[in-house]
Amino acid sequence: MAEALRTKENVAFAPGQVLRVYGMRRSGNHALINWIMRNAENGRGLFLNDCRHGGDPVASASAVTVFENGQEVALAGKPRKVRHAGALPFTVVSYEDRVPPTAPKPLYPAPETLVIIYRSFLHWAASLLRKIQGNDGYGPLDRNRIMGRALSTYSEMLNRVQDEDVVPLCYDAWTADEHYRKDALARLGLPGLDLSLGAVQRYGGGSSFQDATAATELKTDQRSAQMADDHEYQMLLWTAARDSGFMNILTKVFPADAQRLETLRSTASAQVVLP
Repeated sequence: MAEALRTKENVAFAPGQVLRVYGMRRSGNHALINWIMRNAENGRGLFLNDCRHGGDPVASASAVTVFENGQEVALAGKPRKVRHAGALPFTVVSYEDRVPPTAPKPLYPAPETLVIIYRSFLHWAASLLRKIQGNDGYGPLDRNRIMGRALSTYSEMLNRVQDEDVVPLCYDAWTADEHYRKDALARLGLPGLDLSLGAVQRYGGGSSFQDATAATELKTDQRSAQMADDHEYQMLLWTAARDSGFMNILTKVFPADAQRLETLRSTASAQVVLP
């Protein structure tokens, strides 16, 4: 039996199974995590959201959620939630905008699985840029800087999903194919209790494009088309298309995206008119 560790809140915590989940923001992290929690053994578990890398997951989590019978339990306070989860709970620890290290040290003395949630470049970039554009505190140069940093991490993430020590979960395939969802549960060693997409999650502010309550209402495969005429989006794609290192990685994981970027690069002509 796993030894109980005491958190900074002085709560004994010893998970029975841990999924360590990494993903870029706007990649469907919370949709997939909610689905995973609904499919936990007996529908019971604990979700530690957006933890600080290298820190105590319970103490550093931005939010802690308890699940029973696949549903969230309304409780207040981290210590109370951890105690309510009971002995050896199934636990998901999530990290956002972080790439899992190679050969990471286990968080707890319990079976642990590394998971990466990732999304098509064209849709991910469209969703993140639209989200940032909704913040009046950011101007074009701020957005360009934020997107540049995010693109660098996204590139590292695509490289990491090809490694054998992680279970990669593609948001695009997950939303589109029930068979993919069933197979993904098998890869995670979870029972296939619920293959539905579930509800739109409150974490991360929901969709950048529309108000919806059911995930089936989201047109997640249209994000790139919805931003096609946005000049900032066009410039981001054109810049990415000219980065040979990124294009090599993208070709391996999302060849259709890479082909569209290559077409953009070969047909676009930058014209600068100087006074």
